[in-house]
Amino acid sequence: MSEPSPAEFRSLVEGIFGDIPFVREIGLRLHEFDLESQTLSAAFDLRPQLIGNHFQNILHGGVIATALDSVGGLTAMVAAYHRMGGAIDWQEKVQRLTRLGTVDMRVDYLKPGRGQHFVCSGSILRVGNKLVVTRMELHNDSEELISTGTATFLY
Repeated sequence: MSEPSPAEFRSLVEGIFGDIPFVREIGLRLHEFDLESQTLSAAFDLRPQLIGNHFQNILHGGVIATALDSVGGLTAMVAAYHRMGGAIDWQEKVQRLTRLGTVDMRVDYLKPGRGQHFVCSGSILRVGNKLVVTRMELHNDSEELISTGTATFLY
């Protein structure tokens, strides 16, 4: 298999993201995706199944952490792909990217998860030969910063 075009790689990443059962369960979908800057975001809407405090109608903390981890992992995957460049053949890249996993993650819950629509964005802090460190943010539909996270991924 030859190296994919940027459009083919984007389609591959979207497929990987959409195939994760828990990502589908919370309704997380890609929102913005920029291969050049290696940044992306995903969005989801509040649904009754995602509420952690039904008295105040706020998101469950696990849903917030899942969104941060998922977006951080996808951001790390794009960064790792770029880092490997042409030095590694496509088959080995695919093997390494499909093994990508979270090594460490910190979540800071800054405000209660109130809102009807949420956007989680990811950016790169550092890319090494085997580890990628990302920063993630979750905003609500009023553009309030609900939560932040940093995570390290092994690829």
